[in-house]
Amino acid sequence: MALSDYTGIVRRRWLIVVATVLACTALAWAYASTIPTAYVSTTRMYVSMATGTSVNDSYQGGLAAQQRITSYPYVAAGATVAERVVDRLGLTLSPGELQGKVSATFPPATTLLDISVTDSTPEGARRLSRAVSDEFAQLVTEMETTVIGAAPAARVSVIDPAPLPTAPVGPNTKRILALGVIAGLGLGFLLAFLRDRFDPTIRTPQQLGRSVGLPVLGTISRRNTDAAKDIGRLRARITAARGDRDRMVVMLTSCAGHSKPCVAARLAKALADTGARVALIDADTSGEGLTGRLDLQSYPGVAEWLRDQYPSLTELPVWSEAGVSVLPLGSADERTPDLLTSDRFAGVLSGLGEHFDYVLVAAAPVLTDAAALSLSAHCDATIAVVELGTTKAPRLQAAVDSFATSGTGLVGVVATVPARTRRFPQPKKMWRTQSEPDLGLVYSP
Repeated sequence: MALSDYTGIVRRRWLIVVATVLACTALAWAYASTIPTAYVSTTRMYVSMATGTSVNDSYQGGLAAQQRITSYPYVAAGATVAERVVDRLGLTLSPGELQGKVSATFPPATTLLDISVTDSTPEGARRLSRAVSDEFAQLVTEMETTVIGAAPAARVSVIDPAPLPTAPVGPNTKRILALGVIAGLGLGFLLAFLRDRFDPTIRTPQQLGRSVGLPVLGTISRRNTDAAKDIGRLRARITAARGDRDRMVVMLTSCAGHSKPCVAARLAKALADTGARVALIDADTSGEGLTGRLDLQSYPGVAEWLRDQYPSLTELPVWSEAGVSVLPLGSADERTPDLLTSDRFAGVLSGLGEHFDYVLVAAAPVLTDAAALSLSAHCDATIAVVELGTTKAPRLQAAVDSFATSGTGLVGVVATVPARTRRFPQPKKMWRTQSEPDLGLVYSP
């Protein structure tokens, strides 16, 4: 995957990343609030050996002290010292609990020993640190005295008594919160990647092309200015595909659960802008087709032609702003879907082909109306309209397979970006609503 693929995942799944970061940060804050405040007080001690007065004796004593001090941290933090401190101070803590508060370290190549004790209060930390150092020094004296009444071989003395801590050492809330944010980012990106990886939704033209194995003839953008350019590119492909033929019949159907008549209407207008004679047929019996969009419910149309109630094809209402002749659905009944798949509709297409350069058929979604499969057999080319961001790959593949099974096949697909905001209204010059009585429709002989 390229870097652009990862940035695309973040753009699409940013809500998952943000939610995960907020959740991990909240958990980190909750965890930090459960950690009690801790203070540390440290006593520094010096280890010396009983030696002679010569330089060599002092040197040997220093080496012996360094050897001793490697074992003293274990003694200082051991159970014996803890038991003595508990008995001395009358603590409610057990020796094991006190051991968990004590740590002892020594700087390398020195005879210094630091005994640190952690407690919930500054006074408690200092009190425990001094008690531990005193009991440790007493225990060392006992251990290093080999002959009763003689001086101990090693001696431990306090050089820096435990001070009163002025600030707590924990919890480090900032660090915990920072770790929470980092963990949230990592987990959020992982969840976003997994969600995107296993999401069957078609979101990009590249993904659309890989999914169906068909050429993507164009992508209709959300913005009207970009959509005009996109439709122009689609028009160029249709014009090139027509070649030297006198007329070309193109069917457009949706692979979504609802109709997409706007693509057929925009393509018809774009073809008409070149001076071509264009007829636009509404063959969508779902009720979501062009007839309602162009307020042509009162006009006779396909249904009447198929029932031989309006046999003439020489007069069609004209969408004046686009220069496109429109054959609306008309008054459809229960017979209309069956008649659309009959030879009568092929006769309608043939009759229109004598008067127009392009005949565009806006059919119902192929997965909700099987008539689209039969209609495609009467057309020179069939194009599927796929809405990015809402169409699922299995549903799309089922639509493609249905055309392949019927023996017609698709010449390509057109991707559309759904209008999610008010910045992408229906073009006023493309559609008229019922609140606008002047539709600019006239009859052309």
